[in-house]
Amino acid sequence: MKLSKHLNTPLLIGLMLLSLSGAYYVSQKSEKPTLFISKQESGFNVDDSFFKYFNLGQKRLMSSIIWIMTILESDNDHYKNEDLNSWMFHRFNTISNLEPLFYENYAFGGPYLSIIKDDLKGATYIYNKGLSKFPDDFYLLKNAAFHFHFEVEDYQRSREIHQHLLHHKNINPILYSSLARIESELGNKEAAFTILLSNYNDLKKRNQTALADKTKEHLYAIRAEIDLECLNGKTTSNIKCNTHDLNGAPYIKDSLGRFKASKAWTPFKIKKHQHSK
Repeated sequence: MKLSKHLNTPLLIGLMLLSLSGAYYVSQKSEKPTLFISKQESGFNVDDSFFKYFNLGQKRLMSSIIWIMTILESDNDHYKNEDLNSWMFHRFNTISNLEPLFYENYAFGGPYLSIIKDDLKGATYIYNKGLSKFPDDFYLLKNAAFHFHFEVEDYQRSREIHQHLLHHKNINPILYSSLARIESELGNKEAAFTILLSNYNDLKKRNQTALADKTKEHLYAIRAEIDLECLNGKTTSNIKCNTHDLNGAPYIKDSLGRFKASKAWTPFKIKKHQHSK
């Protein structure tokens, strides 16, 4: 049946409003609760074997596409399982297999997995893979050193990276302190003292007085710990113990006959990083 051409406009508008209000009422009555699915459960990844038939140009194209998709879809949900199975790790790893020299994949992927996703095992894998391709890159080394030092507390690996960093001309004095703390944590207190002493002398030459004074406090602490362990018989070394501290003041005995420094000092230790729960 056709509508009469004489149907007036106000009536037509009224019928439309009535129809819309009814549709709204039905939609409100049938509204369903929102269903949330995490990106870990919905993330799409492709088995790397799928790409073995691609040529070099196709692999580079696919790595770029996957990279863009990953950046657009990235989330900040923590991944605590140490099984190399987070969806973002799979993306970064696939990109590295398609295009091993895709630098941004390591420079961005390592920190994102480590700091944002809290996927420490995944970040470790990506950092090591990146450093195998770019062993002298300063920023990749610096971020990896932080990851291994503070996040996973792998001091041996962090030590290797810190030692590599020392060859860069734009080295930050803080990295000397970090390396010295690692050496101290690993029981190499004399090495820690030597590293800080070199840094202290360099800071003095550059007239960085505040940093030099702070470094001297650390030097005092390391030397006091070495000397007091020696004087109190806690070491088996045959080296003659120092009887005076770094400032030339003699170590003194307390009421129990144990040697102590004449001034207060704080042990030079690694500051443990508190992971979020």
